[in-house]
Amino acid sequence: DGVVMLWDLSDAKHLYSLEANAPVNALTFSPNRYWLCAATANGIKIWDLETKSIVDELRPEFAQLGKRKNPDPECLSVAWSADGATLFSGYSDNIIRVWQVTRTL
Repeated sequence: DGVVMLWDLSDAKHLYSLEANAPVNALTFSPNRYWLCAATANGIKIWDLETKSIVDELRPEFAQLGKRKNPDPECLSVAWSADGATLFSGYSDNIIRVWQVTRTL
């Protein structure tokens, strides 16, 4: 349904929800920032959990060769490097895309 829900598991309490506006396929927390990254059908969303706002939206540009009948590939998985500077994303076209995340708040 495109909604990410965060819970306090010790209290079994719903804390808040984040709108992804597309089906969410995977989630990962940044190792060095208070960020949550979502692999969605439309690309990648990165939220700052402190402000509950979107830090960045990453979408690769797919080549439009001729009359394409297939939809754009979906992001199916995401993983941060240990230092949090690089984000790896796996897509349904069997390509891993690598993003440098240098934004500071």
